[in-house]
Amino acid sequence: MLSDTDFAVLNAIYLKKMATSQTIAEVTALEPGVVSERLEAAADASQVMLMPTGAMLLEAGTAAVLETYREAYAAIRSEPALAHWYENFETINSRFIAQVSAWQHSDGDERIERRLLQTAERLTRDLAALVPKVPRYAQYIARFERSMERVDQGLRDYVCKPTIDSVHNIWFEFHEDILAVLGRPRDTT
Repeated sequence: MLSDTDFAVLNAIYLKKMATSQTIAEVTALEPGVVSERLEAAADASQVMLMPTGAMLLEAGTAAVLETYREAYAAIRSEPALAHWYENFETINSRFIAQVSAWQHSDGDERIERRLLQTAERLTRDLAALVPKVPRYAQYIARFERSMERVDQGLRDYVCKPTIDSVHNIWFEFHEDILAVLGRPRDTT
């Protein structure tokens, strides 16, 4: 099983598919020097491939991340409260997906945008209930708040632009994360 720090670094790559050390530091709240050190160690262990555009997980890195999910969250996977929380999340997830689609097709209608952000605010409140079981989820709350604040400042790219820490990207990463915590595959239908 990976240490908390190594898991944070490799999991950021796992969720983003590719990430720079700067991005990893931003989403994990780890010091940039620590991230660089852990990336070098992971490269030496053949867990990641370091490229000028960022780091990608190799097979050994993916296996280490998934093993850590299995071992670290085995006890909470069977808790009825977590299963119930996830069922509620799926309801708001469906709403969020529909709102993102409507926002994109409306060329950024402000009323739809406001509803979309209210749904994201709801998730941040709901996430607080999981933080005692999964403390690193506090980072998702902070990331959502930063991105929503940027949208409120008129930086509308932070709604769902794929190359930045947008509300949509954070939501997608969280969904992947909670599925891995639960040991469930992503429904691709």
